[in-house]
Amino acid sequence: MSKILISLALCISALFSPNTMAQTWEGQGEAGLVKTSGNTESESLNLGIDLSYSRGSWSNSVILNAYRSSNNDIESANSLSADYLLERALSKRSNLFASLGYLDDDFDGFTEKVSASVGYGYKVIDSEKTKWETSVGFGYRDTDVIVPPADNSSSLISSTKSISGATFVARSEFKTSLTDNTTFIDNFKSEFGSDNSFFENEAALLVAMNKKFSLKVAFLVRHNTDPGAKTDKTDTISSLSLVYQLGK
Repeated sequence: MSKILISLALCISALFSPNTMAQTWEGQGEAGLVKTSGNTESESLNLGIDLSYSRGSWSNSVILNAYRSSNNDIESANSLSADYLLERALSKRSNLFASLGYLDDDFDGFTEKVSASVGYGYKVIDSEKTKWETSVGFGYRDTDVIVPPADNSSSLISSTKSISGATFVARSEFKTSLTDNTTFIDNFKSEFGSDNSFFENEAALLVAMNKKFSLKVAFLVRHNTDPGAKTDKTDTISSLSLVYQLGK
């Protein structure tokens, strides 16, 4: 897993290097905070950044997201994800891609999940109003699984084991303008493996207040067919964020 993590770090570092940032790039950063006090003390924080740049037939993008939530000082959600995507255009609609991904979610029964994949992408719809791109490919995934103590064990400390294997990946990115200032986005990705199949879908509505700032309401669903011990198969995250457009 360490080799894949190092590769992911190097790709992200390359994206933010001075030479790269000098190229044409754009993206957005977002942040949301909800805090209540009184009879119930709760707090949730979500941060995200989505940057990309293109040069000729090549395009790069990096997405980083972090989410944390607590209720009465008891942590109920803590998630960190990072994705890097490199695409080589074959035509106006088709491309080849290579991707690296990292996910650390404290409440899915896995300590870490690192994956790499390559494949083919195609823009089903590429109009000014609506864009829809799908992609399929093959990859490799390394997952650290939490192993709880045996029922007759006196130990309270859980151990971990690493599970690795080949995967089949499929993705869909859909974006359409509903009005002049309202955009609907739906992003789906999946990894099919012999040990576990992972699905993630985020549906979001963005309402632009001006050229730089937008409000974003999002609903994220993550599903594992074989999650860690004593954990649910499906997790959901609802968020409200302020989005700032970069590089425009």
